[in-house]
Amino acid sequence: MKIAGIYLAAGQSRRTGVSKSSLKLSPEVSLRSVVLSELDRCALEPLVVVVRADDQLEWLPPAGEQRVRRTETCLTAHLGLSFSLRCGLNAILPMQPDAVVVALADQPFITASLVNRLIGTFERNPGLDYVTSTHEGMVMPPALFSRGMFTVLQGLDGDKGAAEILYSAEYKGVVLEPDAVRLFMDNGTPFDSGPIRKEWSVRGES
Repeated sequence: MKIAGIYLAAGQSRRTGVSKSSLKLSPEVSLRSVVLSELDRCALEPLVVVVRADDQLEWLPPAGEQRVRRTETCLTAHLGLSFSLRCGLNAILPMQPDAVVVALADQPFITASLVNRLIGTFERNPGLDYVTSTHEGMVMPPALFSRGMFTVLQGLDGDKGAAEILYSAEYKGVVLEPDAVRLFMDNGTPFDSGPIRKEWSVRGES
């Protein structure tokens, strides 16, 4: 079974007012590089990193020797999340994957272990439309979508994510409980940066 990955790293940081490419967890670690390094540890083929046209890619970590990773420039990223997702989907479709894992760039505590749980759940239950996780009663990315959902994902519009799909009774999915609450800390507002950097510091010392 072939599972692809889409890493959405083309966000404009409208809520923070700061470019995500400039955000760092420490002087040496870029926010966006962290989750990508975790995704590199998963069996995602291919792993497509969706970026903006003006991204200089200094944050991009080296890909593992055995991993199929490529970047995809999305010229319409400024129109909303759904456009970045569509760019990523168009890039993976020629590979004909059985499913795709979609991850966001502003959740630095997402781990390869969580992504592999999504993949493992789908491999044991290939009739599912999606597999995702929950935090405080809300479904959260990253999420895995079966091939049958690709057309539905391509039909999303504007800055909407896939939440309307994950909450719909029309589709069959599994929602996993996370191993740790901090997995879903994100950099959605300027006020989140301090707690995230503190948590990262604690993690580095443990």
